[in-house]
Amino acid sequence: MKPIVALLRKIHRWNYARRVEFGFWKIRFKRESRLRLISLGLRARQFIKRPFRVRPNFFIGPTNSANQGTLWASALCNVGLRSQSLRISGTLSNEWFSTDYALTRTEWLDFNRRQQLADIVAGTKNVVLFESLRPIFRLLNAKDGRNPILEDFELMQLMGKKIGVIFHGSDIRETRAHAARNPFSPFHKESPELEKMRARTVENAALLPILRERNIPIFVTTKDLLIDVPDAHWLPVTIDFERFHRVAIESPIFPDANGKLRVLFLPSRSWLKSAESIEPVLLKLREEGVISYHSYLSAGESIKHSEVPSVMAQTDLVIDQYLGVVGVFPIEALAAGRLVMSYVPPEAGEIPIINVTPETLESEIRRVAESRQRPLAGINFAKQWHDGRESVLALAEVFGFKA
Repeated sequence: MKPIVALLRKIHRWNYARRVEFGFWKIRFKRESRLRLISLGLRARQFIKRPFRVRPNFFIGPTNSANQGTLWASALCNVGLRSQSLRISGTLSNEWFSTDYALTRTEWLDFNRRQQLADIVAGTKNVVLFESLRPIFRLLNAKDGRNPILEDFELMQLMGKKIGVIFHGSDIRETRAHAARNPFSPFHKESPELEKMRARTVENAALLPILRERNIPIFVTTKDLLIDVPDAHWLPVTIDFERFHRVAIESPIFPDANGKLRVLFLPSRSWLKSAESIEPVLLKLREEGVISYHSYLSAGESIKHSEVPSVMAQTDLVIDQYLGVVGVFPIEALAAGRLVMSYVPPEAGEIPIINVTPETLESEIRRVAESRQRPLAGINFAKQWHDGRESVLALAEVFGFKA
């Protein structure tokens, strides 16, 4: 009797699994067919409006790191391309930046929300840029062990969309190689933060061969990342140039010829921005009366991005980092007409920043405090490369449209 019962149970499980699988297939077929039809409708509308040239419409997300997704979308809109950004975060209450679409992680986990995003892309967008290989849609939610970003790639292909991948830095930078070539790298010292970063980098790097095999263009935001991903395209970071340039006009540096040198050091992550070696130098010079410096680290204070221009207006010199990367913050400082000090290795290119190391930082600050040298090329550099126009040209070259 027991063998018969066992056989009946086996047949029941097989029949149940078949019915569930068939039901899932029907739902998936219906959903994907609908998205394909919506996408075909979009292409038909675009062809009717512009029969000889389809203007791309970008969707950029889901991290909006350093507000870049929003600023790139804005730069694309400035040349007549309707584009939007997406940010998925833990909470929206302490967000620094605004995006066209903002979702908490909890909201995104709701399937209907992800379906809505897919509907928007199907009906209005034809280019999707994935930041840091983070998924946006994940409609299948498959448990086959693959990285979920591959589901999104396949969905975009089904919908006839062009796609690209953007890396911002810590999501793809090979930390051991960086430590080998940069004597001041924060990656020389092991830490839980570094271990977590390295795990993410290894996971993303493992997908690079798949991106190349599928001819998915790869973009990096800083030139040093071209060492880690040599076949990537440089997509310059973009700043709100007019907003920061207004600081240079309204609040020029050295307003008091006899006043102390006003210094700003505002690391986003202390361990990554070498705060343990930079901050002691600044505190020492403050005690000597050489500089005026407020330690946001010691005070446990954080500055919202909307407050950065007003803080820079009270600053002559901005200290950045030893990572060897020229990111958004120092570019904003250049646009604001501030002097900037940072470690600038050869791979970063020619940048109007005072190049310093842990050994030269103190002497360089003393020199500037005495000489009161003024920045000459920083504003023009920030405008030429980082007001959004060069970023649009980089995207235009890859995706084949006229900017």
